[in-house]
Amino acid sequence: MEIYSTEEQQEEAIKRFLKDNGMSLVLGAVVGLSGIWGWNYYQKTQLETIAQNSIEFSKVAKAKDVVTVGEKFATAHGDTQYGQLAQLLVVKSLVEAKDYDKAIVILKDVMASDVDSSVKSVAAIRLARIELATGKTDEALATLDALADKAFASIKNELSGDAYLVKGQVEQARAAYQAALDAAGEQVSNDLRMKFNDLTPAA
Repeated sequence: MEIYSTEEQQEEAIKRFLKDNGMSLVLGAVVGLSGIWGWNYYQKTQLETIAQNSIEFSKVAKAKDVVTVGEKFATAHGDTQYGQLAQLLVVKSLVEAKDYDKAIVILKDVMASDVDSSVKSVAAIRLARIELATGKTDEALATLDALADKAFASIKNELSGDAYLVKGQVEQARAAYQAALDAAGEQVSNDLRMKFNDLTPAA
């Protein structure tokens, strides 16, 4: 199974966060707003801190040793959105190195954190993918069942269908794929449609 396939729903949360907090926007706010409204020292410091975090995070993404650099960054930034995103980068590298046990531990830490719910949902999806890929089908279903974010309903149900199919529960798999189709609306992938069609009896 492809653990890190391209999924717009998974990446949208990260893209949205980086777009909202990108360095250019932050620096623009520091320069423009401080000049117009005379922001006080505390507000300016806060914005400069966010800008610095953005710069440091970009270095994590470009690092050759993402695991070492990312873990150090995540530790320094604790339960922050940047810290969570760094942990997801670390997980990606760990999965590529087939260090699934360590990746699972980190993903569970992200899911237990108190910062961004969208990033935690991404972590849950990636955890379920790893669990499926490593034969932990029941664990994957439990992880997906606990995911309540409606923005991830389609991929959640598609992965549930994959898990049911592995277990040989064809009817449950078909129902899950149908739910995924319904949630996807006009954004249905060809892969999902094929999975559903393969389980649909011929007329």
